[in-house]
Amino acid sequence: MKTITLKADDSFDAMLSRLAVRLGTTRSDVIREAVRSYERQLDRDALRHKIREASRKTRDQAAQIQSELDAAVGDGL
Repeated sequence: MKTITLKADDSFDAMLSRLAVRLGTTRSDVIREAVRSYERQLDRDALRHKIREASRKTRDQAAQIQSELDAAVGDGL
């Protein structure tokens, strides 16, 4: 395993220590899990964005089709 050095002010260090005690784990494990959690959140946000864009595109296409159908009904066929 690689070693990473992190500069932290006293309040961050204290918070990290409290979390480690509270979770019954090491400070390193707290940081590793926080980074993993952050990555999962970013992945979820990216997926949510893709779904929103696909939904918007589908709504736009449905509106266009509806408009075309309305025009076809109105042309006397």
